[in-house]
Amino acid sequence: MSQQTLTLITTTTIVASGLSLALGWYFIRRKKVTIHRNFMIAATALAGCFLVAYVSRWYLYGSKAFEGTGGWRTLYLGILLPHILLAMTVGPLALYQIYLAVRGRNSRHRRFGRITVPIWLFVAASGWAIYYLLYVKQF
Repeated sequence: MSQQTLTLITTTTIVASGLSLALGWYFIRRKKVTIHRNFMIAATALAGCFLVAYVSRWYLYGSKAFEGTGGWRTLYLGILLPHILLAMTVGPLALYQIYLAVRGRNSRHRRFGRITVPIWLFVAASGWAIYYLLYVKQF
């Protein structure tokens, strides 16, 4: 599989994961538990697909160097550092959320959801920004 194809897969899956996450949050706010659950499962599955494609691309082709300088480089690194740190936490948090939901521990699930969802949304959005700065923005 080409680097361009893997990049397209990673981008598509993380965008779809973020959208599914936002829709899941929207539906739980409207007490539509089944629809919420389905979107959250989709968000988790898509994030898993993203991770597989991302690691595959990294293993096969390595990292893409950032080409910008000056303020653009500072902006890129300012987005990249919290993205990496929070991306490492969102996986375990999401799995814990699934565990709580399956066990019916709804109050704890809600409490941790208030932490997990903003982190996950930041990771998704910052990933989109990183993609833009690496692959779309011309320097």
